Amino acid sequence: MNRNHFAFQSVSDDRLAINDATRHQYYSTMQAETCDDDLLLAALNRRKARALIARRDHRRLGIGLVVLAVCVVPALVWWLG
Repeated sequence: MNRNHFAFQSVSDDRLAINDATRHQYYSTMQAETCDDDLLLAALNRRKARALIARRDHRRLGIGLVVLAVCVVPALVWWLG
């Protein structure tokens, strides 16, 4: 099986990713509050959505900084030159 090394590595390094340890933590918390599986799944889905939004926002910030740098460098060269 040929996996994409970068995608696999980024998921394993993501502190917001849902893994076995966090799933057990959520399950224990929800079970202690006597909630059903639907509420547990909803909580896990909300956490996953927040992680995806945070990753998207981080990517947008990086792209914005690159675009800004690409625009500023030629402007400085033109202004100083």
